[in-house]
This record gives sequence, structure tokens and C-alpha cells, in this order.
Amino acid sequence: MPVNEELIPTGVLQPVQGTPYDFLELRTIGSGIKELQKGYDINYVRDGSNDHIKMKKTAVVKDEKSGRVMKLYTNQPSMQFNSGSQINNVKGKRGVIYKPHTGLCLQTQGFPDAVNHPNFPSQIITVEKPYKHKIHYKFTIASSDKKSDKA
Repeated sequence: MPVNEELIPTGVLQPVQGTPYDFLELRTIGSGIKELQKGYDINYVRDGSNDHIKMKKTAVVKDEKSGRVMKLYTNQPSMQFNSGSQINNVKGKRGVIYKPHTGLCLQTQGFPDAVNHPNFPSQIITVEKPYKHKIHYKFTIASSDKKSDKA
């Protein structure tokens, strides 16, 4: 979801294939981050974004070192991905100092600024259209076998 200089969505939706934002295949976050001035702070549109009832796998994050895998499922039409470029010399747990891009945030949501873009799914809540935000995290340890996840 392209944004203007104030990080407000332009209303145009563009495919991510071949861009630094392309995570359609599993790859490291760092593999494309240097192509971006401030890292990742972008909203992704979920395939089937008009279906607010069905849960769909929206993100997979894998830590190569530990083998941990997190799969995120949601009924929301989009997900904001932030790579923490604004974090710099922040003291954390056990005195660890966090630098830019030492974490990530995945926030499922409706389309930002939808009220100003008629082509975006409406975020207006009514009695007939109540707000139902569902999210499910599935954590596993990666193994050498290639079993698929059917969810």
C-alpha cells in the first residue's frame, strides 16, 4: 500500500513482486532492507481482503538460529509491518541495548485511512456490521521434514 511523504496511503494498491517489500516467498528481512531509506513501515493488503470472516495465514516469521516459527492468521484485510528503524540505543531487558531493526512488529488491521478512499473496504462500524477482529498465532520449532501447514 504506497504512502505519501507523510506516510498516508495514496489510495492506490500496487503488487509487491520484485520489490524490497516482496515476501511472497520466505526470505530474510535484511535481504531487502538496505534498499529502503528507513527500513520497513508499510501496510500489506491480504489476498481476499474483502472477506472479514475467514481466517487466513497472513505472515510467517522464522528464526534461523533457534528454529522457532511463528505463523500469524487473521480475518483483517491488511497488516502493518514495521522493522523498528526508529529504535536506536534503547535499553531493554537485562541491559541489552537495542539498535535499529533489532525487532519487528506485525499489526493486523483494516486499511489505514479507509474513510478517505472509497475503493478501500469500509471501516465504519454499525449494528449490522459489528467489529470482529480475530488473530491467531501458531508457534512451532522448525524440523527437517517438510510437512505443510493446512490452516
